[in-house]
Amino acid sequence: MQLIERAEALANFHSLIEKARRGVGGVMVITGPGAMGKSALLQACANDAAAAGFFLMKSAGSRAERMFPLGTLGQLFRSAELPQELTDEVEQTLVPEPVNGISGVPDPVVLGQNLTHVAARLCGVLVELTKRQPILLAVDDVHYADGPSLQALLYIQRRMANAPLLLAVTSLSQRRSVNSLFSAELTRQPNCVQVRVTGLSQGGVEELLRDAVGAEPAVRLAPEYHRLSGGNPLLLHAMVQDYWDVAQGGWSPEGCQPGVGRHLHQAVLSCLHRWDPRVLDAARGVALLGRSASTGSVAQLLGVKPAYVLPALEALDWAGLLRANQFRHPTMRKAVLRDLSPDRQSVMHMRAARIMYQLGAEAGDIAEHLLTASPATPAEGEPWMVAVLREAAQAALVHDDPDRTISCLELARRICDDEPARAAILTELARANWCHRPAAALRFLAPLEDAFGRGRLADADARALSRYLLWHGRIRRASRVYDWTAPSRDTPPRGKDRLCLTREWVRLIFPSLFVEGEAGEPAGGGDAREFALRNVLLGKAEEDVVGAAQELLESCNLAEAELEAVVGALFTLAHAGRRQEAVRWCESLGTEGAARGFPRWTAALAGIRSWLAVQNGELGDARRYARQALSGMSRTGWGVVLGLPLTVLLRATVAMGDLDEAAEIIKRGIPDDLPHTTLWPLFLQARGEYYLATDRTRAALSDFHECGELLRAWDLDIPALADWRCAVARMYLRIGAVEEARQKITEQLSMPGGTHPRVRGRALRLLASVTELRQRPARLQEAMSLLQRSGDLLELGWAYADLSDAYQELGDITRARLMARRAKQIAKACEAGPLSARLQPREEDSGGGMGEVAALSDAERRVASLAAFGYTNREISQRLFITVSTVEQHLTRVYRKLNVKRRADLPTELSLGVRDSSKETYPV
Repeated sequence: MQLIERAEALANFHSLIEKARRGVGGVMVITGPGAMGKSALLQACANDAAAAGFFLMKSAGSRAERMFPLGTLGQLFRSAELPQELTDEVEQTLVPEPVNGISGVPDPVVLGQNLTHVAARLCGVLVELTKRQPILLAVDDVHYADGPSLQALLYIQRRMANAPLLLAVTSLSQRRSVNSLFSAELTRQPNCVQVRVTGLSQGGVEELLRDAVGAEPAVRLAPEYHRLSGGNPLLLHAMVQDYWDVAQGGWSPEGCQPGVGRHLHQAVLSCLHRWDPRVLDAARGVALLGRSASTGSVAQLLGVKPAYVLPALEALDWAGLLRANQFRHPTMRKAVLRDLSPDRQSVMHMRAARIMYQLGAEAGDIAEHLLTASPATPAEGEPWMVAVLREAAQAALVHDDPDRTISCLELARRICDDEPARAAILTELARANWCHRPAAALRFLAPLEDAFGRGRLADADARALSRYLLWHGRIRRASRVYDWTAPSRDTPPRGKDRLCLTREWVRLIFPSLFVEGEAGEPAGGGDAREFALRNVLLGKAEEDVVGAAQELLESCNLAEAELEAVVGALFTLAHAGRRQEAVRWCESLGTEGAARGFPRWTAALAGIRSWLAVQNGELGDARRYARQALSGMSRTGWGVVLGLPLTVLLRATVAMGDLDEAAEIIKRGIPDDLPHTTLWPLFLQARGEYYLATDRTRAALSDFHECGELLRAWDLDIPALADWRCAVARMYLRIGAVEEARQKITEQLSMPGGTHPRVRGRALRLLASVTELRQRPARLQEAMSLLQRSGDLLELGWAYADLSDAYQELGDITRARLMARRAKQIAKACEAGPLSARLQPREEDSGGGMGEVAALSDAERRVASLAAFGYTNREISQRLFITVSTVEQHLTRVYRKLNVKRRADLPTELSLGVRDSSKETYPV
């Protein structure tokens, strides 16, 4: 081991060497805390003495051999190769008979007759040896040497003070030295040099690291290594080995985290098991009590007096393992805890938990011991343990530690003998599993229903159980647990908003709960502040509805929020003309859910994001998010809500022309209880679109009609939710039934909510196809204006294609080509295969490319994009909050830079960015 900051000690020893050569004996006593390099220093001294011509005789004390008289002395004289006559003398002196007569506590002043005889004869051997060359007697760990050996060493040292003989010993610094008489007698001898070895300074640590890892990393790592090791060389070398293990054979100069692993683990245990057992006991006490460790609490844990513990704690502190009664690194604590014998673990951990509870320790720290002790029945537990475990579970939930949360609650439930408390714990367990282990939450539903039947669930817990049952399609059972039609009472304002949004989401997805005669009583009087998603879908959203949704999202804590309320808030924003805001919330909350390990949140938000994407014709995004949602949670975890991402994926694949994947989606099947939810008619419409794309018109018509019948029965026949009439009209147009198609389109336009831009735009586009040719462009342009405002890019692409056809039939080839170009660009952006295929035979327009678009400033690009999309100068000024004059100036520069003369010549690629506008309001 490398010697650092030991130069002064070696210089003192060299001085003793010089005196010994002149016939003057000397003593060097090396003391210090454990594992500080005393043995390494002694070895260095022995090497220097050997190099100077000294004859070496070495021994090492051992706690295991301490009871063997003259064991250390015998080891010393047998360690070197002596002349045969002297070897015989040593063996005759140390024969068992005289040795067996030596016993008792060592006394450096009074020696027994037998021991005096032994010491005198061995002293004679040394005299003979010194006639040939100087001698070094090196005794390591002299504090473990047997008493007779210590007496004999003192005798030899006194008799040979004027001979070329050096005695060098190492001894552990302790508050109460076992061999205090020996130490006092030895250190008062002439020519005695005392050296105290302590931990390395920060500079010393840097020097050690420089040789191990290089100069640059050493400077950066030294402060942290010094803090965690206390300068203990043994620990430092172990940490360096661990860091090399982590680096897998290559040091990372950028890294600054010390290596802590198996080598440090072994070094800690090596230290503790070499020292006094009291030190190991104290270390175990500190490891068990953690932040509650003190002299008194450790003594209480061990069942001893504080006077027994204090010296051991000091020794641990001096050795660099502890600082302020805490291990310097968690790895050290873990090493000690893992070293506990299995038969003592449960008892010690339970005792530590009780002491820490009495001291008012943190619930999480106490729970750690209770979990390890793991009492199996209420008889083995105590009432306070349940409260501590529940508090620790709540703290773990806040810190996103689901495993600890669930473990604490499982144990609390096992040892709790209070039935209402057990029911509350069961609810907490279900909630924790609901977020983190969606499929595992199912096993708690039956016990929770049983607790509800016995009247043990609070109202909020009953509502949570009902939500879980609904998620898995158990609608009738959910209605028995909680009445979603009843008005909310005794709920604070923020909680009332959350309850209202949750209720409205339930009303939207599980409408049979609110239909008289199906799931119980009809809807009650309701609350004055009920938020109806139905009204939002009809375009009747008010500011208080939007405000409540925004407030809920801004204050959302995923660990405590109700997913249904958040989804209701997102749907409210999306259908109130704030789609981009809803998208941002989906992405931010989804990212947070992934980071915090909430798979249900991550998957559900991906599902909502896919719905928002498909509504806007962003087919690639819709498919990607739908797949992410489906892979993020098992079918069991999804329950009936699986219908949402399935429907989106089916819609997206059909619109993209991937009919093989669409067929596979249909073959996979649906959850058994999906037909009892609003997601079923939405799936029916998507499946009908697949049938229509594969020319199965009868099957398509059947699905479309069933979709409409269900929505009418549930009073949810809202075009913004499902425009099934337009789907029927498309089917009629496919088979040439023009009048039937016109009737369905007209019916759609007259429906409540028919003025919604997306709904009206889609209907007008279809109506244009049954309109006289010369009137068709005007009707299509009206439809396109509405679709632009709603952001439905895919439908806008189809409208461009229709307009291209109309101009082609009217003989306006230039406009036909321009519309076709724009339709192609949209088809490419949407990844809409069928739309691209429809446009494929068209001749590509070679005008106005994007070659010079890069030369436009941001302001010019924004104006040009809107102009390319067909906005007037006044509309552009209102949309961008600039004057009409400014718009005109920007367009003049745009025309010059792009070398075009009018709006129709602007590159259509510019228009693709307009759908990302964050201002998606529309007049109702």
